[in-house]
Amino acid sequence: MNMLYHKIIQKIFLFNILLVFCSTAVSQNVVSSKFPDLKKFNLETDQTYDLNGKILLIDFWASWCRPCKDAFPVLNQIQKEYIEKGVLVVGINVDRDKKLMTRFLKKNSCDFLVLHDMSKDLVSKMNIKTFPTSFIVDSNGTIQSVHAGFNKNTTKKKYIKVIDKLISGKNTTK
Repeated sequence: MNMLYHKIIQKIFLFNILLVFCSTAVSQNVVSSKFPDLKKFNLETDQTYDLNGKILLIDFWASWCRPCKDAFPVLNQIQKEYIEKGVLVVGINVDRDKKLMTRFLKKNSCDFLVLHDMSKDLVSKMNIKTFPTSFIVDSNGTIQSVHAGFNKNTTKKKYIKVIDKLISGKNTTK
């Protein structure tokens, strides 16, 4: 029993190291670079949208992802509180079947723009490995921060800190 417990702890430890490594690698590769133009991808939506000149919080999510579901109230709140300040939340759904996304959205309140990346071209281009993964993009289209995963206690604070700096005109990239 003790040996089994030790192996489980070891696997959890290694998994966490891998997760941190992957998250760091993604953020180091894309912060300060331009976020791709969403209009150049085959993203499905029933909504019209104009993202030019906006500060964006772009969140990649899937209907089967529990942390993604947990993030929705925070994303809704940010959308409501910051829309008048030029901030838009954009959800990029990655489900294979659009029906899964539709079913999820019927059960979960969503006050922000949702696009469906059926072809997975954008997900591949951005090298998304963890769901949810969020990008905060300044009004010039430059990625200012990347957040892999979602923590109810800390992620919103991280989003708000970056968004507030962008609104006040301070550059957040290093």
